[in-house]
Amino acid sequence: MGGAGNVAEIQSALFFAVMRYASEGRNSISAAHTANPWFFPSETWMRTTLEEIGFKVEKLELEYRPTRLTDDKEKGGLEGWVRLMGASILEIIEDEGNRESAVKEVCEVLDPIVTREEDGSQWLGYVRLRGVASRPN
Repeated sequence: MGGAGNVAEIQSALFFAVMRYASEGRNSISAAHTANPWFFPSETWMRTTLEEIGFKVEKLELEYRPTRLTDDKEKGGLEGWVRLMGASILEIIEDEGNRESAVKEVCEVLDPIVTREEDGSQWLGYVRLRGVASRPN
C-alpha cells in the first residue's frame, strides 16, 4: 500500500490549487484535507495498529519507488493522473473553469519536478509500505 510520503509532490500541488481556486469558504487547507482520499501511514503507525489488534508484525518497511507515468499525453500522463487520482480534491473547486485552471497550474508546477531532462519521461515519487504480519492462535 502507499506509505508515508507517497506522491507528496502531487498532494502539495493539489492542496495549493484548492486554496487558490476554490470559492470563498471552501478554499481552506482543512477542506482539502477533508476531501483527501488518501491515507499513507508510517511504519510506526502501521506496526502499532496491527499490534493493538493482535497481530505479530514480522516485517514492515517503506520503499521509495519512483513510478513512471505513461507517455501517452492523450490518455494519461501527469494531467491524466491529476484528473483521475485528484478528482475528489479538485471537486472542492466548484467553478468548472477554475477547476480546469487548477489542473493546468498543478501540472505546470509539477512538470519540472517530475520530468527527467535526459528523456522527457515523467516520474512520481511513490512510497510503498510493505509488511508481513500474522495473528497468533
